[in-house]
Formats: sequence, structure tokens, C-alpha cells
Amino acid sequence: MVIDSVHSPFPPRYRFDDSLALRTRECLLQLLDDCVPAAGLCPTEVARVLAGRLGTEWRDLMRPVRLIAAELAREGVLEIRQNGQRVNILDARGPLRLHRRNRWGPANG
Repeated sequence: MVIDSVHSPFPPRYRFDDSLALRTRECLLQLLDDCVPAAGLCPTEVARVLAGRLGTEWRDLMRPVRLIAAELAREGVLEIRQNGQRVNILDARGPLRLHRRNRWGPANG
């Protein structure tokens, strides 16, 4: 996955290093696999775990986590919900949940 490519769906202000993108994606997918499907994940949970792995501040990783979640939603891998409704994470503000989609259709739960 190349976030900072010429063909990126994100404007330049949202682009970031590919190695961080890959690590963020791996962390997010691993946590989704480990969580209770109906509960999903909060993006802050992903940022906190990733920050522990990278030795950095979790708040600095919120933008990368949200961008990778947006990319995974675009790919059909996960669904982003707010108050039970699907939302675009790049537009939504407030508490969100990330849910893994199964290969047969809608997200679990």
C-alpha cells in the first residue's frame, strides 16, 4: 500500500511515510483479528498499541490510524461506524468503532 503515491486518494496534507503506513496497517489488522467482532475497535486503541511498539506518543499516530482505516474501508476490509451507522472516518468527529468485514458481506456484529 502506498499512501504518498501520485494516485493517493488523500490530499497532500494527509500523506505520510510508507513504512509507517505498513506498520499501522499490520497493527490495525492484528488488533481487529484479536478483538470481539461485535465490539470492534476504537482508533485510539490502535494508536496506543502502535505507539508502544514504536516508542512514541499515541496522539501523534491518530492521523495515520484514521487514514489507514479509511483505506481499509475503501478496500472493503473494515467498516467504520458511529452510533451504529456507517461513516467516512475522514469526515466524522467523535467516537468511532472499527469493525472487520467478513468476506461474505457486512461487518460482523
